[in-house]
Parts: sequence; structure tokens; C-alpha cells
Amino acid sequence: MNPLPHLVCPLCGGSNDCRAAQTGSFEPRCWCADVVIDPDALARVPAAEHNRACLCRCCASGDSAPPE
Repeated sequence: MNPLPHLVCPLCGGSNDCRAAQTGSFEPRCWCADVVIDPDALARVPAAEHNRACLCRCCASGDSAPPE
């Protein structure tokens, strides 16, 4: 299984800085391996993007405001 090349956060549209998506491999350790993802942020990810795209650091931490 290879990572999907989704480089955009599904919540804000910014770069998610995902190492797996950038390299095409799960081998390099990504920034998200060492953080707790905000459950409210995960709940806002569109169903079509579940398990397909990574959040950016800001959205993952819950620091971004939900879209209105």
C-alpha cells in the first residue's frame, strides 16, 4: 500500500506538509506521528476525504476556525 499524493488539508485548503504524500512512502516519519489530532477537527473532515487526506498542523491542533 502506498500513500495517496494528497498535499492539501481538506479543512482549510492549505499545505498539509505530509511527508508520506510528498515522498510516496510511509518510511519517513511525519510531523503528525508526534501530535494529538483534535477530535473536533477530525469530525469536520468531509466524508469523501476520510482516510484519504491529512490535516495541516494548524487544523490538526484545532487552531483553525470551522468554515461558516
